[in-house]
Amino acid sequence: MGKIDVAERLAFIAKKFDVFETAKDGTWDKKEKQLHKDGYAELLGENSTVHPIGSSGKVSDMLALMSTTSVIKTDSRDGSEIISLKTHVSVSYDVFVEMLDADPTDNKMYLQWMLNVFTRLIKILRTGEAIQFANEDLPQAKEYIALFEANKRKKKFRELCESSYVLKDVKDATNINQYKSLSQLFDAVDPFIDRDPTEMGSLMQKYVDAGQAEMPVKDRNFTLYIPKTREANIIFDKFSNWCTAKEGNGMFDSYTNNLKPNGKKSDIYIIVDNGFFTGESDDIYQIHFESKQIRSRKDSAVSNFFEAVINKSEGLSNYFHEELMKMAKSYKKGVDDNFYIDFLIKFGFAESLFEFYNDDTPYIRLMTREVPKMPDIGRFSNLDQLVITDAKMVELHPSIGKLQALKIVSLSDNRIANLPSEIGYLKNLKFIGLCGNPLESIPDTMSNLDTANGGKLERISVFEKDIGESNYMKLKRLLPNVEFN
Repeated sequence: MGKIDVAERLAFIAKKFDVFETAKDGTWDKKEKQLHKDGYAELLGENSTVHPIGSSGKVSDMLALMSTTSVIKTDSRDGSEIISLKTHVSVSYDVFVEMLDADPTDNKMYLQWMLNVFTRLIKILRTGEAIQFANEDLPQAKEYIALFEANKRKKKFRELCESSYVLKDVKDATNINQYKSLSQLFDAVDPFIDRDPTEMGSLMQKYVDAGQAEMPVKDRNFTLYIPKTREANIIFDKFSNWCTAKEGNGMFDSYTNNLKPNGKKSDIYIIVDNGFFTGESDDIYQIHFESKQIRSRKDSAVSNFFEAVINKSEGLSNYFHEELMKMAKSYKKGVDDNFYIDFLIKFGFAESLFEFYNDDTPYIRLMTREVPKMPDIGRFSNLDQLVITDAKMVELHPSIGKLQALKIVSLSDNRIANLPSEIGYLKNLKFIGLCGNPLESIPDTMSNLDTANGGKLERISVFEKDIGESNYMKLKRLLPNVEFN
């Protein structure tokens, strides 16, 4: 393809993706008005359906404009009108140029694929991923495209792709347009990345000795490595899809320049399965708490980190419990918005939640977090309300019986099978909510809550379908003066 052909093709692609300028002279604003004129981005009431896509509200950061319009079709079966929304994405000139530079081929044959990935993410409302792709992932895209171009004609490449479960939807491995994401392309070229993990242990130690990294945990299963400089971090370039580990961009500084609650720079934590050093495992993980990320080496989210890592390492468990507790206690925005607490729960420390309440607190309300087990809560002597709903709780601690000030206990939509007998000691309790719990047994001591026996219970919320007829009737006998549901 000649230079003229390439230029014509680029002009065609620019038109196809409706490329627009984002200059401060209001060019993008003119673009928005043009979209309205063309029938896109109709005004619905006072709200425009033009949505600027970018990491901030600044014009200079705008990556795209997403606009929608109503499309009315006639149903051929009954003649009724069918209204659907048509989405249009206009790409900024800056993004177009960045992706053009990221295409390593002379004829820029992969530019359209990158733009397709970007606009598709926007259209399916995964705008955060689209922003990351445009702002952070293009160096990886350039590397993987080069590997794809170099290896796609090889028989081994096709065979490996065809045998890969994660690529089962890719029918033609040699066609770039079959890959819907950068992660899929990484899976295809992964076997062709030149790696030697046997040197990584000594290389990590080199940066630790130089004061550019820390290695606070190394047990028989895992090694925790905390790079303090970009150079100490990019040693994982060939082994991961993390933007922070890529040479030539500023993403390591971008992440670590976030601040912890104590005012210190943010850390990136890299957990290495020790089998990685001998080639027996390729499991490495990256954690960055301030951006709320736990990523695998493929840069995909990790949902089972507790089972896969924390539960297998006492050293990592102790380290992260201490680190997260320090950060969570330094966080000044309250318990409900404290995402460090969310990580404590995710790492198996749900009981630590209760440490963030003062001894004299009048209420504990946990309605958005998982609390599988309740710790000893006997110190909350002034507790008036205990509300823990939809928390996957499986058991109550017997210390609940010490909380004589309790008037309201709501435990609906949990997994509690057995109530401790001590619950019958709550002589001031006026309401207890147990709906949505598969109770298998009812302690006889609950009769103490009835007014006939000196209790103050006025109402209990429980469904017969949850606990069975025999348990429901037993509650009726134990609490004859209490209103049910």
